[in-house]
Amino acid sequence: MNKPLTGDEIVEKRANLLDCAMAILEKDGIQALTLRRLAEEAGVSRQTPYLYFKDKAALVDAMRIAGLNRLTGVAQAAVAGVEQQDLIEQLRVVGETYVRFGLENPAVYKLVFTPIRPDEPPTPEHKKAIEANQNVAAARMKSAWKEGLLALPPDRLNNVFWAALHGLISLRNEGLIADGEIFEQIRSDMDYVLACGFIERQEK
Repeated sequence: MNKPLTGDEIVEKRANLLDCAMAILEKDGIQALTLRRLAEEAGVSRQTPYLYFKDKAALVDAMRIAGLNRLTGVAQAAVAGVEQQDLIEQLRVVGETYVRFGLENPAVYKLVFTPIRPDEPPTPEHKKAIEANQNVAAARMKSAWKEGLLALPPDRLNNVFWAALHGLISLRNEGLIADGEIFEQIRSDMDYVLACGFIERQEK
């Protein structure tokens, strides 16, 4: 008789299955992802994935949350190395991190930001992941606004900031912007334009 798994072991096995599912997603796309394929790739019995995800929809929702948490984690780690008082540089690093994540993990990035089924509201876990992700930039925008560093209030700035980032990532991942110098120039120019539009300028 197999020994029952501890709570930590259950969490670890679920995380391993999610990592495997994301690898399948990036390699072959969402249509290739099934619980049977997941079991084969993970080297477990066909029934094992069903112990953690009741169906493919539950697996995809869990992947969306895991991907969002992963993106939040890398963004938080990136800004941790920036001087705390340099809020504008922190925002630039957040944007840079999101672009890099989106380009290196295109399928996961698309999944994370694909709207969930309209007839079902976000689960508490998903809502928590969304709020944590949004707060990486929002908290710094609010602080920069209080210090008089921004020309736009945080709620308006946040919309433009994310629209610009997601637009750039989507255009690149769809092949509508070539990789290399052209893409890097557009990204550099976008950083400049956003900064000039967002940063409060002194009257002369």
